[in-house]
Amino acid sequence: MNQNRMVGNSVYIRDLNQASIFSMIHRHGPISRKELANISNYSSATISNHVKKLLDNKYILEIDKGDSTGGRRPIYLSVNPSKAYILVMLIEVSKIEIMLFDIKFDIVSKKTFQIDDRAEKMINKSIIYIKEMLNLNQISEKRILGIGISFPGLIDRDSKSLVFAPNLGWQNVNVLKLIRKSFNFPVIVENEANAAALGEKVFGESEAKNLVYVSINEGVGCGIIINNRLYRGSNGNAGEFGHIIIDNAGQQCHCGNKGCWETISSETFIKNRVNSLPGYDLDIEEIYEKAHNSDQQIISILNTVGSNIGLGLVNIINALSPDELIIGGNIVKAEKFIKDAISLVIKENVLTIFSDKINIKFSELIKSAPSYGTAQMVFNKCFKIYDSN
Repeated sequence: MNQNRMVGNSVYIRDLNQASIFSMIHRHGPISRKELANISNYSSATISNHVKKLLDNKYILEIDKGDSTGGRRPIYLSVNPSKAYILVMLIEVSKIEIMLFDIKFDIVSKKTFQIDDRAEKMINKSIIYIKEMLNLNQISEKRILGIGISFPGLIDRDSKSLVFAPNLGWQNVNVLKLIRKSFNFPVIVENEANAAALGEKVFGESEAKNLVYVSINEGVGCGIIINNRLYRGSNGNAGEFGHIIIDNAGQQCHCGNKGCWETISSETFIKNRVNSLPGYDLDIEEIYEKAHNSDQQIISILNTVGSNIGLGLVNIINALSPDELIIGGNIVKAEKFIKDAISLVIKENVLTIFSDKINIKFSELIKSAPSYGTAQMVFNKCFKIYDSN
């Protein structure tokens, strides 16, 4: 990492071995020094040396002694949650959610507000709320590891700009420049589906080495993990399966093409179809509520959407052959009405060689996967776990 980006941030661990040991304590703690030596390639002396430094700098804490198996009882080590914090800005189609995580990934504070202005104004408004959040919780900027910002759109990773978010209507937003006007901590900009894929991998505790996360909200996005690493492609924006063409004579998509998968499988499609019925004028939550109250017209539309979702998933499975495919986003609230239709289309169309080798499931994290995944990316970047941006 560029050291200049961390100037003034007193919580940054510069020693690679120390960062590695801290990461193991974070993942496996509470854990004893002996257990750390057993699961690592470090000697007991190296463990003791770095643990002492981590304790002196208050990155970790000694907690209650464990049970003895003879001799002295071991002392367990755990991360000090208030040593450092991570900011996450989750930008959706209609709202922005700002979260402050402690270093153990517990949410300390949260602020949600509607998008009611152009991009630059909304980022600046977010900065004001971040300052208020830090002041309210008496947290100084030097205790912030960084901020992760996720969008449903295409990212320029070099400039940390949002290139295009069709469902938001935002284009060419230099996020780094806007944040740098007020803060000096690191900035990570990520596609929402990529962040969610990592969130599922880590916080959903998926054991799959090859995973595809399909995020279905107002639009459709996909995050891909291959051999336990996020796959981004040559320009960093791989996974735009929402814009594979299902029907080139189909309806116009926000991206400019016709017949994209998301035009027939997103919540936008659901709302448009339901509200084209006589007497209906509902938002998506009201639609799901009526479906759960046995509205047969809505249930029929959701069944159709399930089949449409299945069509896109067939393409993903046949193209990538992942171990696991996770359906997430707000659409999870309609699982009851779309699951069977999805399964039927996949059963009828996936190549036989793949059909018995993939686990398809709905996310248990629902809409929190992107925020937790984004926080994890900031953590990974600061503690050199693996490339996160």
